[in-house]
Amino acid sequence: MKKLFAAVMFIYSASAAAGIQVDESRVVYNGNAKSASLDIRNDQNDTYMVQTWLDRGDATKIPKDIPIQVIPPVLKLAGNKEAILRFIYAGQGLPQDRESVFWVNVQEIPPAPKEANTLQIAVRTRVKLFYRPAGLNTTLEQQVENLKWRKQNNKLVIENPGPLNITFSVLKLTNSAGKQWQVNADMVNAFGQLTVNLPAGAEAASRVQASYINDFGGNSAAKQSAL
Repeated sequence: MKKLFAAVMFIYSASAAAGIQVDESRVVYNGNAKSASLDIRNDQNDTYMVQTWLDRGDATKIPKDIPIQVIPPVLKLAGNKEAILRFIYAGQGLPQDRESVFWVNVQEIPPAPKEANTLQIAVRTRVKLFYRPAGLNTTLEQQVENLKWRKQNNKLVIENPGPLNITFSVLKLTNSAGKQWQVNADMVNAFGQLTVNLPAGAEAASRVQASYINDFGGNSAAKQSAL
């Protein structure tokens, strides 16, 4: 008996291997708006089913208590067509003194294969959704400038005293002689702290410059800060 084997691949941004493409790397949901949106498109000729949901960062779990709804949760997307996902906040359940962060899951379900013994890859794309309450009166640029940096043995400790989550692309550390080190870092949560391991020799660095992901998904560079 012939069998069809399916594989699922988890990725964090749109991939050329995916039939369903996501146009943005993040969604910012401003609290004074009724909803936020995300464009997706089907780059294939065949019709795909698409399932969408939110999680809190664990890709293996689908929480039931997130007060933001994705509409539609399931849709059929014809070949070479586009669709819009909308995110609607229930109006309560999220803190209003800081930004909340979730992950948007866009799971494609390919059509049945036309040939036997075909390996199918169903790609899931995940992008961040930031719910930013109205009235915070700050920007990412301002918050990055307010970060506090310190070295602790062979680690770099980053303190975020502000209400926005800051996602780094790269950190550049420099010592007094001009030698540089590049360090990869993830996201420091609102009113949170992030600890990053330093490469050998980087404990001698005296200054740091952060590159971070802005609201449009691009890279922005902050001013240098003393360590």
